[in-house]
Amino acid sequence: MNNKTHTITAYYAQAVLAGAKRLNYNTDALLKSVGVSDVKTGQRVAPQVITQLIQSVWKQLDDEFMGFTSQRCKQGVFAFIARQSIQCRTLREALAQGAQFYHLIRDDVEVSFIDAKSEKENDKENEAIFSIQLKDESLDPDHLLIEFFLLVWHRFAIWLVGNKVPLKYAEFKYSPPVHVKEYSLFFPCHCRFNQAKSSIVFDRSALSLPIKRSEKELHEFLKKSPEDLLSKPLFSNTFTSQVMTYMGEAINEGSLNAVPLIEDVASYFNMSSRNLRRRLSEENNSYQSIKDTLRKNHAIKLLTDNELAINQISREVGFNEPAAFTRAFKQWTGQTPRNFRQGY
Repeated sequence: MNNKTHTITAYYAQAVLAGAKRLNYNTDALLKSVGVSDVKTGQRVAPQVITQLIQSVWKQLDDEFMGFTSQRCKQGVFAFIARQSIQCRTLREALAQGAQFYHLIRDDVEVSFIDAKSEKENDKENEAIFSIQLKDESLDPDHLLIEFFLLVWHRFAIWLVGNKVPLKYAEFKYSPPVHVKEYSLFFPCHCRFNQAKSSIVFDRSALSLPIKRSEKELHEFLKKSPEDLLSKPLFSNTFTSQVMTYMGEAINEGSLNAVPLIEDVASYFNMSSRNLRRRLSEENNSYQSIKDTLRKNHAIKLLTDNELAINQISREVGFNEPAAFTRAFKQWTGQTPRNFRQGY
């Protein structure tokens, strides 16, 4: 999805139809039902087109899993789960109940929710994990259902609590797909591929958030679904903050000389350097400004410790020449490093 022009790669139109095509449904007719005669490689379409196409496939196949599993998931299953979810007290209860319901009604899909407080399998005590695994993965060769299911449940969690539910990272069992650049918009976090399971992972602190939705709000939500789920959520971490967090991890290693290059940052977020610059520019930021902020903050920390000489601090924050560090620091703070230390 492109947040400026509100478009989604046409790959999703082709992928949504793959299950119907396998089951010998007329996919050309499904496309025409949403006003699309042909889908070309590289083309981008409005989210509403994908929404209408998904709704058309759901209706034609009577299958919310769109033909990507051995058994149909009849229309109304998610709505039933959603109605039960708004009766829950917290997000923890809603996610646990949703996973349990799928476990009870499905033999071909394994949905699990691991809360470190109650599940010994998760040794990372500050993480909660929501996962999906298909018994027959060959039925979903493009991993569309896996991707869509995790996206839906993350966005649904945000909607339920009316608040941020930031992802720490997402894991996928498969290799990076050809459309991996879209992942930075659908999954605003670091994405790991070739993992044991496909999961979204978030901080356990979010599990205590209260459910805030009414039956009336749910009715409107379901009427438009999945349109709202294919749009960028109202509550999400800015891309700038994600980049700053990733780059800032180098400080914990003791030196800003280890801050990754822009190419490395772009690779981490599964995009090109050009797209990284564009995403940051949309938030009125840049790689260099983030790097300068990290340098400034680290320099201030070292200057207040009074343990290192200014020449050493200069090298520590990535300047070869003390004079260059002095000029930069004065530009950042209005003071020279020496004057800042003396006045602290």
